Amino acid sequence: MTVHTVAPARADRKKSAKPEIPWRQRPFLPLMTAAELLGLSPSSLYRMESEGRLTFNKLGGRTLVTVDSLVKLIDAADLWTPSGRGSAARAKRQERARAGWVS
Repeated sequence: MTVHTVAPARADRKKSAKPEIPWRQRPFLPLMTAAELLGLSPSSLYRMESEGRLTFNKLGGRTLVTVDSLVKLIDAADLWTPSGRGSAARAKRQERARAGWVS
């Protein structure tokens, strides 16, 4: 009879201690990280850079977003308020619904 043993999981091995630097303490962020942080596409970030709302730098052949410009963009964001878009259509639907109930 053959007995099979299971090797210990890789999670048991010690990981190299690489400190994680909070993004606000970094001078630059990779484009993809900044896009993920904002919930936008990289092309939206390129558009914002061309509009002067973000600052990019090239370093080692990579496009990086300056954290200062990213923080300014976040701080300048407008508060969300509901728009009146669709209110006329909802009112019309209510009107038709009420007309349908009245004989």
